[in-house]
Amino acid sequence: MKRIKLLYRFLILINTSFTFVLLIQLLILVIPDFVYSREYGIKILGRFNHLIILVHGLLLLVGLFKVQQGFRAILNLGFYNVSSENRFKKGGRFLILFGVFGAIYNLITASELELDVLVTNFIQYFFVVLVGLGLYILSEFIKNGGILKEENDLTI
Repeated sequence: MKRIKLLYRFLILINTSFTFVLLIQLLILVIPDFVYSREYGIKILGRFNHLIILVHGLLLLVGLFKVQQGFRAILNLGFYNVSSENRFKKGGRFLILFGVFGAIYNLITASELELDVLVTNFIQYFFVVLVGLGLYILSEFIKNGGILKEENDLTI
């Protein structure tokens, strides 16, 4: 449980920092783009580019927050509980959405990126999708473990 507690605290730090970064991005980049009607001639998505990047970051933040809540449920209720199962499943879904959304964004803006950056981004999004799938599978292990624990408790 010490490692889970350490990971939980680390996620609190990451989520707090990431929330702060997204707020700064909203205030410095997104809002001025729409208030001052900035046009970006070289960008495919124009003034919506920063907004799309913000939404992309919000998907990651929500996914990490759900994982953080899953760890908190494990710390409070034990490993096999429905709450952590549901939160890990939702966190996995958001991380999968983040990866797929990022890959689509990469395809749309491929002409603006160099080849090595494009390939690196696809690899990163692929690994995020794998982590999301791993969390989804972990939630199934927790569900099955909870069922086995319940059956074991009933037989004793």
